[in-house]
Amino acid sequence: MFQLEKKCLKDATTYTDYLKLSQYRHNVNASNETLHIEDHGAGSKVFKTNDRKVKDILRHNCSTQKDAQMFYRICNYLKVNTVLELGTSLGIATHAMAIARPDAIITTVEGSPEVYEYAASTLLSNGIKNVNCISSTFKEFFEKYDFNNITYDLIYIDGHHDGAATLHYFEAILDKVHNDSVVIFDDIYWSTDMTAAWNKICSHSKVTASVDCFDVGMVFFRKEQLPERFHVKL
Repeated sequence: MFQLEKKCLKDATTYTDYLKLSQYRHNVNASNETLHIEDHGAGSKVFKTNDRKVKDILRHNCSTQKDAQMFYRICNYLKVNTVLELGTSLGIATHAMAIARPDAIITTVEGSPEVYEYAASTLLSNGIKNVNCISSTFKEFFEKYDFNNITYDLIYIDGHHDGAATLHYFEAILDKVHNDSVVIFDDIYWSTDMTAAWNKICSHSKVTASVDCFDVGMVFFRKEQLPERFHVKL
């Protein structure tokens, strides 16, 4: 875990691929489109309407450039080959993970149809071909899609922002992880029930190590790791 902190989470290297991450963000920010949001989660603390400009969604609801770089480093460091993302939004984190591991198979699920359409077309127009975008609520995804016993090296849960729902999704993905998987949760301090859910997840019998980066939390399942909770300020 200390190697993860030193060589990945706090790696200060300026990778040349960071330029691609910046360019993707610039392209999204330049959009004048307005998207209708079908919110299946806890709603927005910022927006009063479900018709939102792309650049406003980017500003308030997407991974920051710093977070995108972190996802890039994590995927590189852990050499992930299979990724599941619950909550595509505009594809900022999706793009970063795809750039980091161009041969990986990335499945990303988005519940809002117009956001899904935007993200899928924008990723493709930016040369991303290793991402399978799925238009579905998370609940429908787990109920209807055949996983064929697939497991994921990395699962990123970024959506709904409800404690009970987050716990439900965590339980749903437990048979889709292996010893070296990492599950990443966004907005673990979004609300008191999200923080309570995060604490329950950290104390789950299958979880060994957890890393709290304040906004983002990660859990690991390595049986070789003694149970411990880490806090890393990025």
